[in-house]
Amino acid sequence: MKTAGLTLICLLALTASAGAQEVQVGMRVGDPPIGYDSGGRRDPFVSLVMPRRPTPAQAAAVERPRSGLGALSLADATIRGIVRHGDEMMAIVEGADNQSYVLHVKDRLFDAEVRSIDERGVVFVERIEGAKVESPRVVRKMLRSGAEVVR
Repeated sequence: MKTAGLTLICLLALTASAGAQEVQVGMRVGDPPIGYDSGGRRDPFVSLVMPRRPTPAQAAAVERPRSGLGALSLADATIRGIVRHGDEMMAIVEGADNQSYVLHVKDRLFDAEVRSIDERGVVFVERIEGAKVESPRVVRKMLRSGAEVVR
């Protein structure tokens, strides 16, 4: 009885070692062995929870809207008109794509916010991402002239 059990264990050890592949020097851990067929099954040692890291193109698309006032850059904005409705002042702004927008105080552009609107023009506060600036940059775009004043 002892010899039959010992023979069975030796036979199992021999078949297990015959089916195992030899690990070669330079093989990365986790690489499937050469000739391995997964049969459409997933690797049980790969985590199912993967961190979502957007590509730079996806990150840029998320940060900047494709259309609307949020996509308009301060450099591309041109003041075309000023409108008064009661006590409220509004500005008509044209972008680089010849699309017109109506601005109110506290509206946000891609890189700026409207601080005030008067008869002569619009005052913007430019947001500079990642810069260590103590005071925000204030830009005044005039209605009549093409000049802008930076304070």
